[in-house]
Amino acid sequence: MEIIRNPGRLDTLLQQHHIPEMFQYFQEYRPHFYLIRFAKGEYVFQHEEGSQYLLFFLSGKAKICRNLSNGKSMLVSFCNSFRVLGDLELFDMDTTPSSIQAVEPCICISLSLRHIRSRLMKDPVFLKYIAQSLATKLVQAGNNTSINMLYPLDNKLASYICLSHENGLFSENLTNLSELLGTSYRHLLRVLSSFVNDGILERCKKGYRIKDSKALEALAVDFFLN
Repeated sequence: MEIIRNPGRLDTLLQQHHIPEMFQYFQEYRPHFYLIRFAKGEYVFQHEEGSQYLLFFLSGKAKICRNLSNGKSMLVSFCNSFRVLGDLELFDMDTTPSSIQAVEPCICISLSLRHIRSRLMKDPVFLKYIAQSLATKLVQAGNNTSINMLYPLDNKLASYICLSHENGLFSENLTNLSELLGTSYRHLLRVLSSFVNDGILERCKKGYRIKDSKALEALAVDFFLN
């Protein structure tokens, strides 16, 4: 994590995303806001680690995975637009229920909770915003759970590739990916092979290159996006 020390840019982004409107006592909190950058592959939040800050995700792309008691992980969603992260942890939770990892460089605004948590919990404007945000996430979580349970791997894999490729190149650890998508390694390979046979993907030294983006997007239909 890198702190970007540029007060002018921070103020511009705060106003651009209407963040002051989310608080009744914004001026009181203003010294606790920071502009930060996460590098590709870096964890924004990690399972079993408590959080001391609230994040306003501005740009980039990150994947959110639920960590299960058996040691495995399941893909919940991707984040690639403005949203609040760490809102559950705000309510005195000692651990983070999910891991959030940057798929590409991400820019966020961080609000340190160390000295203002109790004050935030008495801010009616902020609490109303958080309640609305959590309600929206609850609906989205139900939708994504249905997708994970009811849709075939073809759709889930196509969506994942659309959201995680870099300039048309898809290169990931397939063993880890099969776990995230809740399938076997062999079944994942079968579906990738069918994509190659159908002319959607092309096998290359670094992984798979997208040949037919329209066909891939038709299969994906924006799964895992919140």
